[in-house]
Amino acid sequence: MRRASALVLTAHYGNGHLQVANVIASELKQKGFEPIISDLFGESYPVFTTFTQSLLVKSVSYGPSFYKWFYYGTKKVNSKGLSQFSRYLGRKRLQELINDHRPYFIITTFPLHAAPFLSKRSGFFIPTYTVITDYCIHPYWINPLIDHYFVGSESVKNTLLNQNIKGKCITVSGIPIRPEFEMLIDKRAIYQKYNLDLNKKIITVLAGALGVLKHVKELCQLLVCNPTYHIVAICGKNKNLYDKLLPLALRYPESFRLFGYEEKVHELMAISDCLITKPGGITLTEATALKIPLILYNPVPGQEGENARHFEGNGAALVSHTKMETVQHVHALTSNEDLAQSMKKALHIIHKSQSSALIADFAINQIKQQNSIFR
Repeated sequence: MRRASALVLTAHYGNGHLQVANVIASELKQKGFEPIISDLFGESYPVFTTFTQSLLVKSVSYGPSFYKWFYYGTKKVNSKGLSQFSRYLGRKRLQELINDHRPYFIITTFPLHAAPFLSKRSGFFIPTYTVITDYCIHPYWINPLIDHYFVGSESVKNTLLNQNIKGKCITVSGIPIRPEFEMLIDKRAIYQKYNLDLNKKIITVLAGALGVLKHVKELCQLLVCNPTYHIVAICGKNKNLYDKLLPLALRYPESFRLFGYEEKVHELMAISDCLITKPGGITLTEATALKIPLILYNPVPGQEGENARHFEGNGAALVSHTKMETVQHVHALTSNEDLAQSMKKALHIIHKSQSSALIADFAINQIKQQNSIFR
């Protein structure tokens, strides 16, 4: 007998949306559902999607003024008009997915308005749930036909309430992350595994995500000069950045560790005394789970800036805009235990554990209440 299915719709604009989709899909599978993950835009318009993905990377990395104009300019546009405009994008592919898989519900981790419109206006009547993947919300996410929103913070919930979304349609679930970030870990074993010095402060630079940290080599050169630090640089799949930092790793083998894509990145993050990174929603959530003091480096105006403002305002991060300011923040966090502990407490308050389970259980329980097949 074929298992009950669910559609998980996402997009490859940054890694966060896809990561959340994968985590939710894994949770659904454990609970007996067959999740079908679809990059709806990529499957519908592959050439256009590749072009716009490249444009996004360039605008975030090299043209922050343009990205600021785009983000805040479109924020002023009526959200109803935005959703009306995009309701046909990916509609044909979505209809194929619905016809092929007959899902009991749809979960979106990207604002894909074809889902709520098609599921309500074409006679399918499939519940549609949206997971907001940042600690802020752009009006483009909002659609009155979405059945329920899952958000990372009370501030995002309040924004939705101000946009006339009913409170019963919003759950502050937190943002789903991989389960290993919420597991207990033997830190001493991790130090030994990576041959790191227990007596040094571990300063981790997460440098390879969308919107790569600028001047990361120069920043690492400044930090590695401090004999009390052990610098860990993680470049992800950015080979150019890895090659650029390799001479440092060769020159300072006792105090500088260089990684490309690291499957067990949670281990390195878990032993970090502070994390220097861009303020993406998923990375921030992973840091809240591990309670790693954060330095958010030069946020790009838009959701990065809004995420940084949220964490800084709650005492959960320091924001820097220059290399020297970053070095000063590192020194403050590693020399002032009260500051570090205060930040860890703030991160603990922000964190919502088991987000993916909450979201999956909600969707499945709604179906159980309406459909005798699950009784």
